[in-house]
Amino acid sequence: MPKILDISFNKASERLFSYLGSLYQPGEQFPYPLQKGQRGSLLGSVFSTYVASMLNMVDELPGKQEIAETLLRLRNSNTGLFSDPDISGEDFLNPANHTELYVSLQTTSFAYACLEALGIDVDRRIPWLEPLLLKGKLRNWLDALDWSNPWLVSNLDMFVGNFLLSWQQFWPSDEKVAEAVEEYFLWHDQNQHSKTGFWGDQKDLFNAMAGGYHVFIHYDYERRTINHINNIIDCTLDLVCRDGLFVYGGGGGSCEDMDAIDILIRCSLRTDYRENDIKKVLLNSALMLNSGQLADGGYSWRIQPRLEDLCNFSHGSDFIYKKSFNLLYMARHRSHYLSEHYYSSLKPYPFKLNKSDTWSSWFRPLALAFIARRYPESFKEPCLWTPPYWPGLGFDPFVIVEK
Repeated sequence: MPKILDISFNKASERLFSYLGSLYQPGEQFPYPLQKGQRGSLLGSVFSTYVASMLNMVDELPGKQEIAETLLRLRNSNTGLFSDPDISGEDFLNPANHTELYVSLQTTSFAYACLEALGIDVDRRIPWLEPLLLKGKLRNWLDALDWSNPWLVSNLDMFVGNFLLSWQQFWPSDEKVAEAVEEYFLWHDQNQHSKTGFWGDQKDLFNAMAGGYHVFIHYDYERRTINHINNIIDCTLDLVCRDGLFVYGGGGGSCEDMDAIDILIRCSLRTDYRENDIKKVLLNSALMLNSGQLADGGYSWRIQPRLEDLCNFSHGSDFIYKKSFNLLYMARHRSHYLSEHYYSSLKPYPFKLNKSDTWSSWFRPLALAFIARRYPESFKEPCLWTPPYWPGLGFDPFVIVEK
């Protein structure tokens, strides 16, 4: 691996913002789709706003006023929750997992973050949350989640944590919220597995790691001590795959790679345990992430292996074996790279894994930005992209929030 990575963040920014422009649909209440060829949608417009905010170009984003006005109309003042006008009860392809409550809380979390990115203040007291603010209720709610699938239910955990921390941020004198925040972290301290540092069922370490990511961002936001940090690092490093990303068979995944990369970065900022191993893995990941920007300027869920990637790495037999494995895997399992999935199992949100989509066009370069800011000495060009400050997905690991 070269000591200094020659990655042009300025050029990538121009191409990425141009990609957003190619998606823009003037006159639509939500002018950006999840993926090219689709109609504009809430999720596509929210994610496009995140991208523009990361690039420090949100003021230049076409249609930002329409996005803000539409989102504000969709907020239910009685519950504080947002609804997606494109989703009906028949659109849930896997209602046992991605339930109406799940999608409602997810939509609400995304919408508040989008409005914050647009610089719009919205009341962060969410009446839906109030029953959980009673003593013991939040603990009971967390206990009742199906922790046999920690990756899935930790999202619900995270959404509620987002709401709690946002409420506390805007009204720090609210004692009932402060007590609920303490209850939230006490539950996680008491239910964290000492051998892995994750939560829930530990039979599938990858699933548990992805679930842990959704919780660690809140610990970081609150500057709380993360227990069992060495075990967290060991377990996450054990999951790195042959191409430097974190999905078996190659190509990674927008969420999966960010989950592991974010964990390693946040942990490395707290301890020097295995610091050289972490740096080596993350710089390998950076090269693969950089290779994932497609011709249209966006990023896809999978990063397809390319023979020319050999030029970016050392030419040892181990790496050639790894790349050969991935190419053979791709030949046998085309769907691993080329299939169509549905965001949160929602019928209105299909996306092809090998084509640019607005979610991946935020999460993939954001993961790259985290690495570049963690190891600036290893990059020829500085990365000036700006992660968000809101509690939740993407929270800047290099920021200390004043309390």
